[in-house]
This record gives sequence, structure tokens and C-alpha cells, in this order.
Amino acid sequence: MGLYVLISVIVMIHQAGGAEMKSSIVGGQDAPPGRWPWMAYLNITSDGVEKWRCGGTILNSEWVLTAAHCWVTQPPPDIRRSMVWIGSHSLRKASARYMAVLYFIPHPDFKVTHNGYVNDLALVKLKKKITFSRDVAPVRLPNLTDTFSPSANCWIVGWGNVGTDVPLPNPETLQQLQLPIVLQSVCKEKYPELTDSMLCAGDMSGGKGPCKGDYGGPLMCYGDSGFVQVGIMSYGSQGGCALPGQPGVYTQVSKYLRYINDYIHS
Repeated sequence: MGLYVLISVIVMIHQAGGAEMKSSIVGGQDAPPGRWPWMAYLNITSDGVEKWRCGGTILNSEWVLTAAHCWVTQPPPDIRRSMVWIGSHSLRKASARYMAVLYFIPHPDFKVTHNGYVNDLALVKLKKKITFSRDVAPVRLPNLTDTFSPSANCWIVGWGNVGTDVPLPNPETLQQLQLPIVLQSVCKEKYPELTDSMLCAGDMSGGKGPCKGDYGGPLMCYGDSGFVQVGIMSYGSQGGCALPGQPGVYTQVSKYLRYINDYIHS
């Protein structure tokens, strides 16, 4: 697997070229402490100086799920200096545990497109195992047959910007926002490149949605067993965050269950 990981990373970085990452939550509210114990904050750097943030979710004691475009960058990230924070609520308060990264695996078919990404999913292997607690727990993944309609109770969370070029103010508290699923037919009118492995969510009137720094984080919907991670925040409008008529695009987790499980249970 080590050789496969190395080859995959090299190929993906070459394909990504200099693609700009557009990743926070606009119109959200402070999340109650401990409500989303599977949330991870990815503090990624290429040189220890230039840094960028993404969201992620804890899959089990060794693996974190996020977006491939967070890691497939130019210049490439330095995994020795990049960290995964778990148990965080407000980033400026010393409550997080900092987990070193062993390696990351972008999906082998990840691609940068004109408007966004395809197969935008990555797995991050941690150097040490996570000890679970009340505030740190794994996310539930959906079943293959799970479906969620526009009336479903769905949420996104993250530490990204609260507006276009407007960073999350101190103490940088985790934001949450309830958003409806957007019908695939409606979303495809906005994003013709949409595939069956993607889905959309957002307030079509604008003013609510993810922004820079949120991407890689989860779209979660409430089902029979509680909240499950339905999507991974991937991209939105190139013109700015939470624009009217421009829902966010998410990698549909149920389409990748076999891929995810093959790694995290091997």
C-alpha cells in the first residue's frame, strides 16, 4: 500500500497543478460544545509559514475523511508540519488534541475540472491512535440505500470564513448551519458537470452556505440511527460564498463506502 500511496499522491499533485482552493460557513451560528464530536480541523502547510485550513471527520481511531483538494496542492503539503486537531470547539482555546499525519490518500480518480472537482475525497492516516471521549467520537456513515430529500434535517459545520474574504472572528468557534438538500435536477442546471457521485445542498436565496476553510468538512443528515455523514464539502460558486442560486456541491459519501472501508478496515 505504501508504494500505491506514494504514486497516487505524485500523480494527483501533477494533475492539480496550481488549482486555487476555494474552501467557511456564512450565516451560521456557534455550535454547542460537544454536539459534533467527530469534527476535525486540518491545519495544513507546505513550509510551516503558508497555511490553509480544511474540515474533516473522524472515521475511526486512525483515519480522518476529508476532501482531496485540501491535500493535492502546489506546492504540496508538508505532512511533517501539518496537523489534525480533534476535540476542538474554539480554535483559540487550548482544548484540542493535535494529531500528527502519517500519510494521506487522495482518491485515485480525483480530478480538477473547470468549475470544481470530481471524486473529491481523501483519507488521512494518523501517526497515533485517537482515544475517544465525550467530545471525540467517530462519525456514522450512511448505508448504500439511504436517501435524503429536501425536507431532511441536514447540517454543515466548520471553522471557515463567515463571508467572502471575511475570516471567522476570535475565538474562532465552530459554526453550524442547517441547509436543505437541493434536488439533483435543479443542481445540474447550475452545475452541468455534476455526476451521480455528487449532491448539492444550500439555501437558494443566498446568504447561507460554506466558504473558504470549510471544505473537506461534512454534510450531515438525521436518519434512523442519528446523524450520518451524507457528503463532503467540495466546492461552490467561483464568484464568492453563499451566492443566490448557487448551492454547494458535495462528494456523496454513500458512493464511496467500499473504497473507504477497504482502507480503514485493512
